[in-house]
Amino acid sequence: MQWLVALRPGLWIGLFSDDAEVTRLGTLYLRIVGPAYLLFGLGLALFYVTQGFGRAVAAMNANAVRMVASAAGGLAAIYWFDLGVADFFAAVAVGFCIYAALLVHAVFSVKTPEPVLARTA
Repeated sequence: MQWLVALRPGLWIGLFSDDAEVTRLGTLYLRIVGPAYLLFGLGLALFYVTQGFGRAVAAMNANAVRMVASAAGGLAAIYWFDLGVADFFAAVAVGFCIYAALLVHAVFSVKTPEPVLARTA
């Protein structure tokens, strides 16, 4: 579904507005950030896996890093580098990528516990 929306965003955006500027910005957003929603979905799934492994703090930190990276990257793109809205959307997509990468790392860095050996008296 994400690929359909990313490839044909006008089908989706037309349900909400007929304004040409809304369509232009919405299309741009979905083309840039739409594919990254797959990684955001992966991150959300792994968020619950990390809770099962007792690594909820790592998941919370990954989400905080995602939000800070997206916001800082977006603000830098707009205010410091004067790049425009497309680069703001790219910063959001990069935040999703970072989120997924941090949670993949959190899941795969879990150590398998050593088996408890029965003590003989």
